[in-house]
Amino acid sequence: MQILNTLTVLALVVMSFALIVAVPVLYASNEDSGRSNRLILLGGIAWVGLVLLNWGVSFFVV
Repeated sequence: MQILNTLTVLALVVMSFALIVAVPVLYASNEDSGRSNRLILLGGIAWVGLVLLNWGVSFFVV
């Protein structure tokens, strides 16, 4: 279970860095802003999902 916890933390860190780079780039681009907004929303939902998954896994690792 410890390894699963480590993997969820790693996924959360990688997703956070990806969003740190992607969000300003997508906001700066003028092409197809609807697609950019959907990608940002999808990334935010995935990030929240990873936070909740990490919380759930951490609950079992003591």
